[in-house]
Amino acid sequence: MEQILQSIVIGFPILIYHLGLTVALFGLGLYTYVKVTPLHEFNLVRDGNQAAGLSLSGVIIGLALPLAFSMKASVNGTDIVFWGIVIVILQLSSFLAAHLLLSDLSKRIENGEMAAAWLLFGLNIALAMFIAAAISG
Repeated sequence: MEQILQSIVIGFPILIYHLGLTVALFGLGLYTYVKVTPLHEFNLVRDGNQAAGLSLSGVIIGLALPLAFSMKASVNGTDIVFWGIVIVILQLSSFLAAHLLLSDLSKRIENGEMAAAWLLFGLNIALAMFIAAAISG
């Protein structure tokens, strides 16, 4: 029993540190995405735009999935930060890739076109799965 308590005492601060770094990177990634893309997805979601909600959900899952795998595969906070920044940059590239496929993607999502939102959602999730697999080895 004493070993379990000692493990918790030693491990809990590390857990909080790694979790905090990962959540901060997630927040930074989401903030950056919202600022660099022409969509104002949070406002569109507040107005009931389902396409924007789906698109933003893809971004949220697309960031969280590889960040979680990165946290699991990392050996320290520096690893988490380094790979987290790489993940954010790669995930932002999925929006660019989607824009290359559909030049009017932002306008379509603003207009509530679910097909465009599903495309962006799918690209975000697919890329997240590839990144997560690559990071976890």
